[in-house]
Amino acid sequence: MQRLRLVTIVFALGLLFTLFFDTASAAGNSSESFDISHLYPLGLALLVAALMWKFFIPIQLANLQVAFEIDDDLYEVHRVTRDLDDARDLLSEGSVGYGLGLYMMGMTGVLILIGEFIFAPDFFYTPSLYIIALLVAIPILISPWETMNAQLSRNQRPFNSNAIMGFFRRTLTLFIIIGITIASLMYGLQESTSGVIEPFWLALAMLVFMSPTIFAYGRIMGASWNMLLIGKWRTSNGKRNPIDPDKPRFFNRLFSLLLVIFLLTMPVTALNGIVTVMYILLQDPDNSAEVLNYGGIIGHSIYVRIDLISEILFHWEFVKSLPQFLSLYLSLNIAIVGLAFIFELTRNLMLGGQSFGGVFGVTIDSPRDIRTEVEAQTRQLKFAFAGFSGYTVLLLLLVCYKEFGDLMPFTGTLEDEYGFNEEMRLLATWMFIAVGQLVFLLTWLVSIIRFGSLRSLRFDLNPDERREGAVRLAGGDWMRTLVDEAALAEDLDTLIRFQMRSLDGDPSVVRFEKARARMWEQAIRGLWPSAIEEARKVLAQAGGDDDVARMIIATGHIASRRLDAARDALHGLEQPEGYDEPELLAFVCEWLDPFTGNVTDDDFWDWENNPCINNLQHQIQMIRGWNPKPSTDFLGKDRLSRVAQLSMISLMRAQRMHDDALELALKMVRAEPTGVRPRIAAALCLVDKGDWHSAKSILEELIKSDKNDPRVLALSAILGVPVDGEEFEVALVNGEGKAMTKWINQAPCNSVAALGVKGGMDEAINANLLITAHEATKKQMTPKYQSGRLAIIFNYFILIPSFLLSGIYIYIEIGQMEALVSTSLLLLGHSTSRRVLRQQRKLIRHRDQKAMVAYAKRMKRFKVTPDRSNIPVGTHLLLSGILVSVNGVILDIGLPGWMTEHLPKDSDKALKSRLKRRSGKMQKARPPRLSPLDEGWWLKRTKEDGAEIPALERLVGKVAYRGRPSYVERKKGVGARPTGQIPSGSKPVHTLDLGRRGIPTNTRISERNSAKPKFEPKSKVRDTNRRPPKRKK
Repeated sequence: MQRLRLVTIVFALGLLFTLFFDTASAAGNSSESFDISHLYPLGLALLVAALMWKFFIPIQLANLQVAFEIDDDLYEVHRVTRDLDDARDLLSEGSVGYGLGLYMMGMTGVLILIGEFIFAPDFFYTPSLYIIALLVAIPILISPWETMNAQLSRNQRPFNSNAIMGFFRRTLTLFIIIGITIASLMYGLQESTSGVIEPFWLALAMLVFMSPTIFAYGRIMGASWNMLLIGKWRTSNGKRNPIDPDKPRFFNRLFSLLLVIFLLTMPVTALNGIVTVMYILLQDPDNSAEVLNYGGIIGHSIYVRIDLISEILFHWEFVKSLPQFLSLYLSLNIAIVGLAFIFELTRNLMLGGQSFGGVFGVTIDSPRDIRTEVEAQTRQLKFAFAGFSGYTVLLLLLVCYKEFGDLMPFTGTLEDEYGFNEEMRLLATWMFIAVGQLVFLLTWLVSIIRFGSLRSLRFDLNPDERREGAVRLAGGDWMRTLVDEAALAEDLDTLIRFQMRSLDGDPSVVRFEKARARMWEQAIRGLWPSAIEEARKVLAQAGGDDDVARMIIATGHIASRRLDAARDALHGLEQPEGYDEPELLAFVCEWLDPFTGNVTDDDFWDWENNPCINNLQHQIQMIRGWNPKPSTDFLGKDRLSRVAQLSMISLMRAQRMHDDALELALKMVRAEPTGVRPRIAAALCLVDKGDWHSAKSILEELIKSDKNDPRVLALSAILGVPVDGEEFEVALVNGEGKAMTKWINQAPCNSVAALGVKGGMDEAINANLLITAHEATKKQMTPKYQSGRLAIIFNYFILIPSFLLSGIYIYIEIGQMEALVSTSLLLLGHSTSRRVLRQQRKLIRHRDQKAMVAYAKRMKRFKVTPDRSNIPVGTHLLLSGILVSVNGVILDIGLPGWMTEHLPKDSDKALKSRLKRRSGKMQKARPPRLSPLDEGWWLKRTKEDGAEIPALERLVGKVAYRGRPSYVERKKGVGARPTGQIPSGSKPVHTLDLGRRGIPTNTRISERNSAKPKFEPKSKVRDTNRRPPKRKK
């Protein structure tokens, strides 16, 4: 808003200066002196413009909506603005003032021209004409640049893009537009015969200059046609729809009916314009001016065949000569095109109607981003105002010079000095219209195929109103509590059962909670791309007011090795001091980038008794010596430490520490009797020891309680029980070939999935370096990366001497200067190539990361080749890397191989000595089970001693079943929660027991300003029900 006020002040000062200067000039050059009446048109225009800015524009933007898909053929439609206050608040955000300023300049210029025709139709006040030219020229000149930038840099948020690169990109697009325009003028000058550029080439150059705006306008119109036609037809019938959410009144229904007629005739009109211009340019008929003046080929054909039309057009020519009619025509154009139709396009642009209603439209942001981010909303409005205003005003002026040339100013100058006679003005106007119509028609032709499917789409209007109070963080009904508790306990069975249940209650509430259950399920399983997509759905349905979903998105990007996207997701995530999860995610995001991250080892000392930070140090200790059983000083009794110990079990199995692994697994069962993974760990350890029947008894218990859990299904596959192989966890047990390919991208942190693909070794150590621990120990390979000796010898003892010898040879054969230059270039090229390679290794990504490719080559030199032939079966069910907490739920983000950059410098000799001793013990121990058991083995294999007693009862005792009977009964439906909605008031999170959920609080020493976090969910999206809104000062 400050920008708009500044522009207004500067414009006012310039206006006063122009008035004073030009009035004196006019008085000196004419007999007429300055009269106060000359300012009436300007005053009237400013008054009407002020009313437009204050009332008319907010009224048009007071019912903006956005729609996004949340199920097959089902879209939720959410309000962006509800009333005038909301619209004004949105107009005051970000860069909307810049676009609105351009729009208001164009409209004000046309309003001043209307005032001139009203007050003094035979006389134009010279300063007013200069002001009109200035106000109209600025949006016309800027709009192509803005539309080109918007189409080239879509979906880029300001805080995610580099300011220097953004400035460079915008400067480059400006030079491109100016360059192609100058090139068109130069070509036109070359083609002109008289040495002066002909008016046709001037019009063509202007058309080239405006081409970005014309293309954008045509694409948006073509892609929006389906949605506008269906929406306006329903409005004319009195029905609410995504474009008009409120019950339409009479005038709204009448205008919608007129708009439907206009939309139906648009394809025919576009075809008429295109064919007419092609006919005139290619055939050059003698009556071209008459054809253009009477509506093109179709209009002229009707004119010459129907006498009544000719009579009407005769009187029309008389009416066109009246200045008052021109002012009425301009006023109607502003009312219909400037205020009505352009805002219909803006509403559809904000709605996202192009994405599901058309093809090849201009999509600046996805509908979910528009729903959740104010920046995305402001980009839509800025693009609409800055892009459409210039093209709309230019077309309006061209039509006025075409139809009312005798009344418009400077018509004589255009005819005498530039050759723009009536026929040329007609052709230029038709060319501008036809190009836009051509783009529209092509887009319409590829979009019309969606018309039938668009009619069958279901739109849930205003679900957020019905969901009010049930979707707020820490509030809602029993479904929210059920999902949160299941996620906290890693109870995938409950989450999956909940998604499959048919529930009573409001469909929008049920749909929202099922989306949350799906989000947690995918995140816990490590299927991060799907988790991110589900979190975006949840965030959009919550209107951006769900910071848990934002943290899931950030965690998913970290796990997918897109650290910039993770920082983007965490940007603006406002949380109070003392609530540590967002800060921990930001800390881990920086820690995962040892090359350019802003975290050092000293920053660890600012955290005290924080499980996540302790786990980071624990992971570094494990890869430091490939030790699966390092010091437990970093482990506590919290949930995160228990998950970390499950990962230790997988490493112990690989390094054949079977007794230690089983002991730790049973300890985890005691600590968490109802947990699924501790029981899976115990079963796998028993399989390694040969106690297969005992392992099967654990599986039978898990099937009774958690039969839908994919990890239980994977254990079933390991124990030879036939199961469906579609699930990710099952596919990693017995899948082969192409069936494994899709999982490398779906599970970026699962190293076993990467090893199942040919050439996936670098992705495997990118996901979790610890997958190589057992093989690296066996081959005594140190974890710290070092270049190969052959590479060092080749670079420093072969290449560089070769360059020097080449220089000596050139010196002898050619000359001293040539030898010096060539040797310098060779050495510089060699140094530059090595520097570029080092920089490439520092670029963090998931697939084909250069540092991990080099590390994989080093492993190949040491013959360290982890694969399915030497990895214990079921490792993917237990192995984890760096662990983080989101709302108390523990999530795995892997342990990439470049984390060895954080390792201290140890003596290779001492480390290899320790690895050699451990390798010797591994060779003597019994190998783990490497493949699934055969089907029906229990029919042939003799039971172990005591196998008639359940294994955990025999090995752990009654404590292994503490709380389990009620847990199983609840799964069967006994004592389960009701199926209807039970309203409850929303509660702030700080009123809950965060410690019970294991959420870190006040663990940062430098921020202990409060004993309890005053948590209040915040986001950058404004709650439209909140008053008063915050305005920028």
